[in-house]
Amino acid sequence: MMTLPEAVAYLDRWTNYERAHDADAMRGVRLERMRRLCEQLGNPQQRFRSILVGGTNSKGSVCSMIYEILRAAGLRVGLYISPHLQDPRERIRSTSELPEQASGDKPWQDWIHADTFVQCVEQIHDVLESDTWPDGPPTYFELLTAVAFLYFARQRVEIAVLEVGLGGRLDATNVVEPVVSVLGPIGLDHTDVLGDNVKSIAKEKLGIIRPGRVLVSAQQDGEVQELIRGVTTAQNCRLVEYGDGLLADILAHSMDGMRLSIRTPRGRYESLSLPLLGRHQAENASLAVAAVESLTPDGMPHESVHHGLARMSWPGRLEVIQRRPIVVLDGAHNPQAAEALRKTLEDLWPKAVKRIVIGVSADKDPRELGKILGPIAESIVCTQSQHPRACDAQRLAEQLAPCGRPITVISDPIDAYTYVLNTASRDDVIVVMGSFFLVGELKTALRYAQDNRERSRARKSQLVS
Repeated sequence: MMTLPEAVAYLDRWTNYERAHDADAMRGVRLERMRRLCEQLGNPQQRFRSILVGGTNSKGSVCSMIYEILRAAGLRVGLYISPHLQDPRERIRSTSELPEQASGDKPWQDWIHADTFVQCVEQIHDVLESDTWPDGPPTYFELLTAVAFLYFARQRVEIAVLEVGLGGRLDATNVVEPVVSVLGPIGLDHTDVLGDNVKSIAKEKLGIIRPGRVLVSAQQDGEVQELIRGVTTAQNCRLVEYGDGLLADILAHSMDGMRLSIRTPRGRYESLSLPLLGRHQAENASLAVAAVESLTPDGMPHESVHHGLARMSWPGRLEVIQRRPIVVLDGAHNPQAAEALRKTLEDLWPKAVKRIVIGVSADKDPRELGKILGPIAESIVCTQSQHPRACDAQRLAEQLAPCGRPITVISDPIDAYTYVLNTASRDDVIVVMGSFFLVGELKTALRYAQDNRERSRARKSQLVS
């Protein structure tokens, strides 16, 4: 039997476009290979209902909100999201892993169990080694998606909430037959793979809807909205759009989150608590509520919505990890996400000095990020994660130079973070952004340092006693 590190290493052997971006190869991926893999595994994706969530931004947030609401309703729910920040098992979760009285204060407690992860990988290993693949072997993402499907089937989940990885029409998750599809805001991202205009990108993302089913959509730009309405009408889908009978009102917004009310075509949910930052999360919450309402003719109990949203946690997305100075981690890496980040910083800390630590992937264009965040930044430190796709810190600084802010280059992200922490006052706001790889690397380092401090304190306490 494999160990967990051996199982992770085995998956890492296969082509991983998250680590080595190859636009030409990515455009050539077809769903037939994923369907073939699922067939060889006994089609586990057919043994549970699913909700498929796509879009350019907000996919993971909406998925997690749906998961928590369904969990609060007492259902056996699976969750599949990407990317992971520290451990691949973060991507695959199930309420069946939770103790009966789970407090929710340990975000890792619902991850796929290590032994189960290994067993699923071993099952996939046997299929890969016993078959030939005329279109080339499956990719890392396809294999990890298959692990999720096997796991959810084993756990007998009633419904799985799945985040689309890239695009929609040809994404590995799209082999399921979702009962509800959700689209977050659609904008320009991955243009070398999906198309160089928002309408082309929207066409790819609309591939996740199914005839006669339900589509819940965020508020979209005019041409995208028109396209969505045309496609859903042609496919006889029921369309629920934000702004048309689906609205969220923010009652209060602070560093602890939001109080809001949500109105849907089926009712109103008052005084909801959402412990996430960013006004955009209110719209995301409304999409999640509309999605779960669409699962049954009777909708969702208000109590489940209240309890589910109240225990939301979303690491690496406008996550405050320290308060004096305030330190915010956010994986924002495209213009839409950068706008949301800027609005949140201006909303919550309008007068504070803001210092940015940024690292991006080499396939991203950071100049637009500089235009959006440069005007509010006191200083910028350019760095790079150890990820193979990371943009060189010096090159990043050159691309951000037009924003006109003081820029320092410190390639090592831990040194960059330490530098800013030492130069900031207690009233400043430090933002680490630009890449989930950077955010995950920093979280791992900080957790390691915290564990070392706790072990040191424990040893001192033993010596004293």
